Amino acid sequence: MRSFASSLSPRTAATFLAVMTTEGLENYLVTPDTDSMNKAALSAAHAVTGKLAYAEELPDLHDASAMGHLFFRPGGTRASTTQTGKDPFSMAASLADMPTGSWVAITMRAPHRGLVRHEDRAWDRWIKGRIVGGTHHSLEPNGVIAHVAAASTSRTSVDSLLRQVAGDMHGFDLETRNVSFPRRWVIAQLLAAAVALLVAGISTRIAAPAISTAIPPDVTTQVGTAVMILAVAPVLAMLAYIVWGRRYQARFREGRFPLPRRRWALRTKPPTQGNDVGRAESADDFSTPGAKKRNAGPGDYPLDRGSFKLGALLPVGALAPASGSASGTSETGDRHAPAPLLRRIGPVIGLDALGQMVRLSARDLWAGIAVFGKPRSGKSYLLRSLFAFLMMDQQPLPRGESESVEQSESMLGEQGAIIAFESKSGQDAAEYQAWAKTLGKKKVHVFDLADPDGARIDMFSTGAAPTDRAAKFVDTMIYHWGPESIGAASAKTLRGVFTTALGIPTAVLEDAIATHPDAPMPAPVATPMSIAHALLGGYGDEFGVHLAETIRRHLSDVKAGRTGGDRETIEIAVGGLSELYGPTVKPAARIGLQKAPSSKVEVLMLAPHWWRTDGRVASFAEILRRHLRIVINSGATSTASGASDDNLRLPAAVGDALSGMLLYSLREATQDVCAGWEDQGRYVAIISDELSRVAKNSPDVIEWTRMQGRSFGVIPIFATQEPEQLSEDVRRTMFSLSTVISYAQENSDVASQIAKDFTGGATEGFEVVHPKEVMDLARYMTLVRTVVDQQRLNVFTAKIHPFEDDRDAFRDTVYPPETEQ
Repeated sequence: MRSFASSLSPRTAATFLAVMTTEGLENYLVTPDTDSMNKAALSAAHAVTGKLAYAEELPDLHDASAMGHLFFRPGGTRASTTQTGKDPFSMAASLADMPTGSWVAITMRAPHRGLVRHEDRAWDRWIKGRIVGGTHHSLEPNGVIAHVAAASTSRTSVDSLLRQVAGDMHGFDLETRNVSFPRRWVIAQLLAAAVALLVAGISTRIAAPAISTAIPPDVTTQVGTAVMILAVAPVLAMLAYIVWGRRYQARFREGRFPLPRRRWALRTKPPTQGNDVGRAESADDFSTPGAKKRNAGPGDYPLDRGSFKLGALLPVGALAPASGSASGTSETGDRHAPAPLLRRIGPVIGLDALGQMVRLSARDLWAGIAVFGKPRSGKSYLLRSLFAFLMMDQQPLPRGESESVEQSESMLGEQGAIIAFESKSGQDAAEYQAWAKTLGKKKVHVFDLADPDGARIDMFSTGAAPTDRAAKFVDTMIYHWGPESIGAASAKTLRGVFTTALGIPTAVLEDAIATHPDAPMPAPVATPMSIAHALLGGYGDEFGVHLAETIRRHLSDVKAGRTGGDRETIEIAVGGLSELYGPTVKPAARIGLQKAPSSKVEVLMLAPHWWRTDGRVASFAEILRRHLRIVINSGATSTASGASDDNLRLPAAVGDALSGMLLYSLREATQDVCAGWEDQGRYVAIISDELSRVAKNSPDVIEWTRMQGRSFGVIPIFATQEPEQLSEDVRRTMFSLSTVISYAQENSDVASQIAKDFTGGATEGFEVVHPKEVMDLARYMTLVRTVVDQQRLNVFTAKIHPFEDDRDAFRDTVYPPETEQ
C-alpha cells in the first residue's frame, strides 16, 4: 500500500468505499481518472488481492438515513494498541455485517508540507509527545491524512459503525466521536449570539430614557438599533453554515468525496503531559524538588479534528474483499502477468485481466510444470492444451499456408515423443486423439489398461538375460509399492520366480495344467505373470511343486533334443527355482517366503490380459525411437478412443500399480534410448493428470525428471488434486518444479502450503500471496508461478482459455496473424 500512498498529493485524494448492497459487500476505490492514479489503483488492488474492474457509477449512497464523521475527541482516555500479529484485513470481515444500504468511506490525501504549515512536522511533534518508544504507525513513510465518514440506518448504528472502523484500524489509538453536519451546537451558538444581540439592542433602546441624563437618547437609540441589526449577522452565518453543512453531507452521498480538511492555525502547542500517560521521559521529568515545572497538558491537536494521520496500511480493510456472513461470494483479485509472458515465447495457458494471452516459456519447459486443482477444476483441460501445443509445435505449417511466422516454425523441434498418463476415462483419452486429428497427420495411440483386446506395452523387454529382465521388473514393483513393502527378502524371491517365468516358454504352464489333476480352473492365460503367480503359490503349493517339476523336465527334454529351446536360457530359468523349490526347501519355509511377494503379484494378476506376449505389443524403447504420441489410460475404457468396449474398468489398486510401474519403465527406457536428445533438439514429454496414482510411494522418477531428465530431453508436466495426497518427498519435488499452477483449493492447510511456495521469501507487498487467494479462485482461474530463462517472475492470475471449444482456431489463437497488442 505504500506505493499507492506515494501516488497521492495534498490536492489529489482517493477514497476507499465499502457499500453494503442487496448483493453483498462491494468495495470501490474512487480516484481521479488519470494515468498515475489508474496505476495506483492497480497497485492497491494487488495489495488487497482484490479484482480490479472499472465502474461507470457508484451505487446509491442515499439509502442510509443517518450519516456521521469520525472526529478526534480531546481529553479522552487513550488506549494504546499494537499492529503486531493483527490482520490488517479484519475490517473487511466486520464491514460485511453492516445493514443493507450502509457504507463507510475513508478519504485520503498526502500531508501538506508548506513553509507556513507543515502537517508532517506538526503531527510528528504532537504524536511523539504522546507515545513511549517513538514507534507509531503514523510515523511510517508515506503516511496519509484521512477522513472517515459512514452512513447507516440510525445515528446509533452510525456511531457503532465508526467505533468499529476505528477499532479495526489496528494501531489507531486516538479517542474519537461521531459528528454530523450541520453540527447542532454550532447552530445553537450562532442562534444564541443572535438572540443575545437582539436582547442587548432591545434592552439598550428600553434603557435610553433612564440614562438620558448621561447619554443623549438619540445616541442610545441608534446604538440599540445597530446592535439589533448586528443580530442579523449570526442568523445569516447560521443559515450559511446550515447550507454548507447540508452540501458537505450531500457531497458524500453523491460520491464526490471532499479532501480531508486542514487546520489553519499557524502554530499548535505540543503536549507537555508526563510519562505516566505516554510521553517519553525528558529532562523535565528529573528536575529538582521545588523547581518550577510547566503545567502538563495534551497540547493542541495539530490537524483538523475530522482528519487523522494514518500509516498507509491502516485503511486497507475498507478496500479488501470481504469474507463476512453478508459479503456474498469472495473472489480472488487479478494479478497481472509479467510483460515477458505476453510475448510469443511458448504455449498459451489463458488470459490475464486485460484479456491478453499469457504464455509459458517453451525454452523452460524442461524445468517442469506442476498443477494443483480439485476435481472438475479444469486441470485436465490445461494439460490437454499443453499437449496440443506440443502437437502443433511438431507440425509447423508450410510458409505458404501459415498466417504468421511462428506458425511455420518449431520452438522445441519436430522430433519428440509424448507420453500422457490418463486416469479418468477413455473419453478423456479420446480428447487427445481429437487434438491430433485437428492439428496434423500425426496420430495419438491409446493404451487402455482395462481392455483385454487392446494394445499393450511390454514391461519385460528391458535387459538381455532373464535375470536382468527379472531384476529390472522387480525394480518397477519396488518403485510402486515402496522398499518398506517389498523388502530385501521379498525382492530376492520375486527376482527368482520372474527369472524362471521369463526364461521358459509360456507353453510349459499349459503343459503343467494339462498334467495335474487339481490344476486351476478355469485355466489362467499362460503369461510370465501367471507363471510367477503359480510359483508363488497362487494356485496352491501342490500345483507350484508340479509346475517346478514340469519346468525341470522341460530342461531335460531340451538337453536330450526331444524339444527345441535355448538351453542356456532355460538353465538360467531353472536356477531361479532354487530358493523356493530347491531339494532342501520344506513346504512351511516355502510358504513363509511366498507370503509377502505373492500379495503384490496377486494384484497384477487382476489384469491377466496385460501380460500376454501375443497380439499388439510395443515397448517403450520402440515408442521413444519412433517419437510416438501415446496415452496410457488407467480409467474406464471408451470405444471413442478405440477400445473394444465401453466402461471396462480395472480396480483402482491395479490401475495405480500398472501406471506407476509403467512410469518407472518409461524412465528406464528413456535412459537407454534418449541420451543426448537435448543437444539433438529431441524431447520426451511426460504428462500425468494424477501424480498421486503414478508416484504414490517414491519420488525417484519425479526427482530424476527434474534433476537429470534435461539431458535426455525430458519435459515433465504433472498434476494432482492437492499436495497432501503425495508423500512428503514427492510433494517437495513437485514444488521444486519451475512452474507451479494452482486452481482453487478448499483445504486451508493446502492453500497455506501453496501460498507459502508462491510467496517465497517475501514478507510484504504484492509478492505476498495469501492462502485466501488460493481458496477464492473462481472456476478455471489459476494462480501461476513460473520462470523465463530460469529467472523467477511475480505470481499472476490467468483464466484458462477454452481451446477445446474451437480446436480449429488453436493455431490462430496461439499465434494470431496480427501482432498482439
